[in-house]
Amino acid sequence: MKNNLFPEIRFRGFTDEWKNQKLGEVFEQTSEYVNPKVENLELWSLTVEKGLTPKTARYNREFLVKKEDQFKAVSENEFIYNPMNMTLGAVDLNLTGKKVAVSGYYITMKNIVNHDSKYFSVWLKSPLAIKKYKSYATGSLIERQRVQFPTLVQIKALIPSRDEQIKIGEFFRQLDETIALQEQELTILRQTKQGFLQKMFPQEGECVPELRFPGYSKVWEQKKIGDLANIVRGASPRPIQNSKWFDKESGIGWLRISDVTEQDGRIHYLEQHISKAGQEKTRVLTEPHLLLSIAATVGKPVVNYIKTGVHDGFLIFLKPKFEREFMFQWLEMFRPKWVKYGQPGSQVNLNSELVRNQEIFLPSIEEQKEIGEFFIKLDNIITLSKQELEALQQTKKAFLQKMFV
Repeated sequence: MKNNLFPEIRFRGFTDEWKNQKLGEVFEQTSEYVNPKVENLELWSLTVEKGLTPKTARYNREFLVKKEDQFKAVSENEFIYNPMNMTLGAVDLNLTGKKVAVSGYYITMKNIVNHDSKYFSVWLKSPLAIKKYKSYATGSLIERQRVQFPTLVQIKALIPSRDEQIKIGEFFRQLDETIALQEQELTILRQTKQGFLQKMFPQEGECVPELRFPGYSKVWEQKKIGDLANIVRGASPRPIQNSKWFDKESGIGWLRISDVTEQDGRIHYLEQHISKAGQEKTRVLTEPHLLLSIAATVGKPVVNYIKTGVHDGFLIFLKPKFEREFMFQWLEMFRPKWVKYGQPGSQVNLNSELVRNQEIFLPSIEEQKEIGEFFIKLDNIITLSKQELEALQQTKKAFLQKMFV
């Protein structure tokens, strides 16, 4: 049976009820204002996702040269939070080993009793704490609501003994370290792929790549993409908001730009499905095809593996004379270069003619296959790493729900 005075999950050996305290009994506000230029302090920022993080070296150089304003200092083992309601959960404990400077609108505070700061660095960012902030926030409009320190100190929290605090804080520290290592692994894998993309396709002015598989020595042949496939644009029924174009029972999916972002270019499922009436207004694919986004997420290559109607924000490569996986990876490599078709300060505007006229160097079909197979194996490893990270993040989320009350 659930007891409201202790959490659903606890470490063995702890049975005492948690005690109700106001945060004003735990924290004291600090207000040390500094001039970073005078004290030679780095400027740091605070976000929900990353907590307390350093600004770039370039930002520090340029900003501090131009600004004379004072900033707030965050000393070692002091807490910092953003009082704005729209960024609740942007809280962190300074464990950098040094004093840093932040924008003056942040709130800084320190632990004034014999509680474990690492425990509170977790609790203050937990879903339970965020729910409390929202209920205590002041201000007439949601986007203007605040949780200033006088408001924060009125919030009540159920707090365990110091020994249990230490145990919980250490548990989440280890979990965060595991997540950080997984994030690092994923970053390295993605960087590794980018390195291979640069070395396994010819760069500008070259007709062969820097790296090749053994047994291949022929010069790659220059072609226009339009000579390698019949490139057509998808089509969208209008007005797209009309419900008659969609049917949950339909066996034909509806591919949108958002699906590409969520599935990183490899479409295996679609939540939205298009009706028979909608199918008459679009291009329906019943076999796997290569596509290219030309709106919103411009230049993103897509492999669609399922039956789907294709939005007019995509180009479709029909009757290809290339290995699909090879071209998918080449388009991924070339993606940053599509920006040359945009005006300065404007969005890139791709169309079928621009894509058709783009030149590409290709090897034999056999070499295309080998390159494609290499990258799809690498992509599978990246996907597994990403899934492991997501599983760890979900595990932490579940523990945050069950280890506090």
